[in-house]
Amino acid sequence: MASEDVFILGIRMTKFGKHKELDTADLAVEATLAALADGGVTMKDMNIIAAGNLMGGALPIAQVIQKACGQTGIPAYNVSNACATGATALRVVGMSIKAGESDMGLAVGVEKLAGAGLLAGGARKSDGKSWTRSGRYGAVAGVDGRIGTDIMPGVFAQIGMEYGHKYGGANFELFAEISRKNHSHSTLNPLAAYSKEMTLEEIMGD
Repeated sequence: MASEDVFILGIRMTKFGKHKELDTADLAVEATLAALADGGVTMKDMNIIAAGNLMGGALPIAQVIQKACGQTGIPAYNVSNACATGATALRVVGMSIKAGESDMGLAVGVEKLAGAGLLAGGARKSDGKSWTRSGRYGAVAGVDGRIGTDIMPGVFAQIGMEYGHKYGGANFELFAEISRKNHSHSTLNPLAAYSKEMTLEEIMGD
């Protein structure tokens, strides 16, 4: 039955780190089993699974999780949406419940970035002595276009510039304050990649 009320029963995240002994599927399954235990449910209770993974390429992560955790016969969706990949998986499950298609579902977001680099691996490397534009319409890189870039730090920079134009008064200190706030929050999370308090002055002078 369709419902506007959707509740999260259990959650789990793995500690951020390189985890050299684990692959993407290992991390996903570890988080999945712990989240199910946290919610007091099992894979048998799930009516849908949506899993997000960006850098894994052709890896059907939802089906991998499904098989590893012992569930078959339910819809399994794979999503990829840059930094919002995990949130997109959650939305897929939430919308299925709201539509009345599912009573309960599993949403997973997983990524293994160690060694991938900003633009991932596999691309040819130049000798470092020459450089040629590779983007469309004269843009710098192959992921750039007429209205910006798909490289996320660049996207965030564009959003910051747009914010400044729209509201005015947006300066470096304002964005440094966001970093200070996030560093403060990291000290409260034992699973964070870094856990270090930094002052506004330290950030602006870094």
